[in-house]
Amino acid sequence: MRIAWVPVNLDQFDPLNSRDDLIKLLVETGISFSRPREGDLSAEDGDGSVEVTIKNSDVVTAAARAACALAASWIDDNDVQAWKVATGRFTR
Repeated sequence: MRIAWVPVNLDQFDPLNSRDDLIKLLVETGISFSRPREGDLSAEDGDGSVEVTIKNSDVVTAAARAACALAASWIDDNDVQAWKVATGRFTR
């Protein structure tokens, strides 16, 4: 299972800047991390991974960037369209 359907206000959900939201993302998706080489961090889900460079020794921010990029890769055009319809943001 890639995406867990947990109610969340997407207008306020900000895993890049909120540690609580980041933890929610990680717990609900099962994303884990590895260090493939010095200075890099990889977010993984068993099917894919995203690797980022750690900047200014900030491992947590690198983890957030990698996890968000990996989770974003699971979203396709149908998901975006369904979200727009569900939230009334549908435009032609």
